[in-house]
Amino acid sequence: YVGTNALLSGFTLTNGHTRASGDSSKEQSGGGVWCETSGVVSNCVLTGNSADDGGGAYQGTLYNCTLTGNSADGYYPSYGGGAYQGILYNCTLTGNSAFEGGGAAGGTLYNCVLTGNSADRGGGASECTLYNCILTGNSAANYGGGAYQGTLYNCVLTGNSADDDSGGASFSTLYNCIVYYNTAPTNPNYYDSSFYYSCTTPLPDGEGNISDEPLLASTTHLSANSPCVGKGSLQYSSGVDIDGEP
Repeated sequence: YVGTNALLSGFTLTNGHTRASGDSSKEQSGGGVWCETSGVVSNCVLTGNSADDGGGAYQGTLYNCTLTGNSADGYYPSYGGGAYQGILYNCTLTGNSAFEGGGAAGGTLYNCVLTGNSADRGGGASECTLYNCILTGNSAANYGGGAYQGTLYNCVLTGNSADDDSGGASFSTLYNCIVYYNTAPTNPNYYDSSFYYSCTTPLPDGEGNISDEPLLASTTHLSANSPCVGKGSLQYSSGVDIDGEP
């Protein structure tokens, strides 16, 4: 438990579990750590924890943390295998699972990497706002392998998958994003989503979009001859990129 204006730094939190009954937010959320909204967790590893919601973490602000192998496995629906309703900076979320939002749900993420997370909806993230994040190798049993019902700025979604629909993003709004090389039986890259100054295929409506192959040098970088270079809008840019540059 991280109280008001308290800080927890430099710990590994593992094999934590919540109660199976009681108040849903106070007693069944936050298997690894439960934070007041002003609580801060930094440089911690949260692994192998479980809860109804927020298997790894619930609320609070997390800096430079690793959340891996956590699960939200309560009664339908369960949210945020890694984190639920928190603010995350420079965190890595890997191998977490939930019914909705395998990596994270209902939060705001900055410069985070989400890989190998799984859920029924939103394998990587659900109902989140993401800035400058990488979502790759996440999966959904239903739809939204990368992101579901989210708002994404300057993000890359590649190599995500869904068993039904929209391996990349579904019911989301994306600005300055690349959504490419995702897989699903139908609509492999996206479904019912809005794009602006982004790269995906098929070419969606919306200002400044392109459908050319992005020619990625890696999951985090563009090659020098990528058609995406310079195609984003400054209107939707903020902070720094994964290299710490504007």
